[in-house]
Amino acid sequence: MIKKFGQAIFIVLIICVMGAILLSNWPNIKKSFRKPEAIVSKVTLQNECTVISDAFIVVHIKSKRFAHFSNNLARIKLHEGDLIRLAISPKYPNFVYSGESYKAKEELTITANCEVDPRMKSIFNSMRDQFN
Repeated sequence: MIKKFGQAIFIVLIICVMGAILLSNWPNIKKSFRKPEAIVSKVTLQNECTVISDAFIVVHIKSKRFAHFSNNLARIKLHEGDLIRLAISPKYPNFVYSGESYKAKEELTITANCEVDPRMKSIFNSMRDQFN
């Protein structure tokens, strides 16, 4: 009888601990089941390249839609958490920029860094010469 009573207390204790964990994580659990919110993401460009900022765009990876930067700011409508990346504007088809992907949120700052690859450096030098 004492053994069964001890097992019952153990089971109740486990259920209480699981309930506490569930309750403490409820906002995250609830958030994972809701449909992502439609937002207008305000993307700020921190340009560390020698290329003008207007040569960059922000691309919504899923739909391939893009937004141009003006004064280092672009706005694009999408769902929170969608992937976006920095790219070169279609106005300059001979140039490429391989940026990382970022999860969209209402405000985001993306850094353009062109000093990574010597090949990329020569491409951006050509772009700079084209603008001068």
